[in-house]
Amino acid sequence: MEAISLVLPMNFKIFCAAIVFILLACQQTNLPECTKTNCNCSDFATQEEAQKVLDRFPKDPYGLDRDGNGVACQSLPRAEEKTNDPFQSIEPNPHLKFGNPSKANSKDLNNYLMKKPQYALSYNCDLGIPNWVSWQLNKTWLESVDRSNDFRPDPDLPQGCYAVTPNDYRRSGYDRGHMTPSGDRTSNKEDNSATFLMTNIIPQSPPNNREVWRELETYSRELVERGKELYIIAGGEGKEKTIAGKVTVPKYNWKVILILDKPGGKVTETIGFWIPNDDTVARSDWKDYIVSVDEIERRTGYNFFSSVPNSIQNKVESKVYSK
Repeated sequence: MEAISLVLPMNFKIFCAAIVFILLACQQTNLPECTKTNCNCSDFATQEEAQKVLDRFPKDPYGLDRDGNGVACQSLPRAEEKTNDPFQSIEPNPHLKFGNPSKANSKDLNNYLMKKPQYALSYNCDLGIPNWVSWQLNKTWLESVDRSNDFRPDPDLPQGCYAVTPNDYRRSGYDRGHMTPSGDRTSNKEDNSATFLMTNIIPQSPPNNREVWRELETYSRELVERGKELYIIAGGEGKEKTIAGKVTVPKYNWKVILILDKPGGKVTETIGFWIPNDDTVARSDWKDYIVSVDEIERRTGYNFFSSVPNSIQNKVESKVYSK
């Protein structure tokens, strides 16, 4: 009896250790393979999948909760959005390759997603301007087609949304400012003409549009001529006034640029650009308005380039570009 009493405690310890092992194994059930190495948002198809990992590892060793609000990978679609959104497609629009900054969709008229061959955008029917316009830029888009200059309403706007006309800008004191520039679409007449749809236009002060904004557009094309590929998003923020009673003049204009070392290559850096939309910017240098992409995300509430792995996003979006 005495010998048995000595053995039982040892067996009991082994039994308890086995129970603990089984419990830990059960906790790991249904977790993705990336948890064995390193996860990022691109490893998940929906936000719910990423949330399971964050809930299992609340200290967030993978950096899935970028905003520190307890929600993992907010840029990913919800499960119901993924199955019901008619804009989901097998072949993703190249201009949305690195994400949809505001989760624009087909239902919200003030965050209305429009995908064109030349660019993609989120339109705001109440403001009469795009929230943002996104486009890819590499050498395939650049040739020598002349500027079409055919400003016109966009016929693809949904019912109930006023189609802004070129005349709405007449005598306003503001230029019809391109988001996707005419100069970024010179491979054929159709592509160039698409940049003159009024859904791609925002009221810009003349010194902004004709000087500083234009200089950054030119610099972007210079990067492409050096072999880079760019993914660019531009828009306006705030309200200065309304023209024609229908079109909002943003207080600021902004642009973010993701730079790849070559078409289809590696992400190397970003440019953030935030500029007052008024005459005070006359005769200034575009480099005076460089900020980090993180700063523009903070000011706009958008999540740019969300499809880029977090480890790379955190590195390139926090840096202020240096030419």
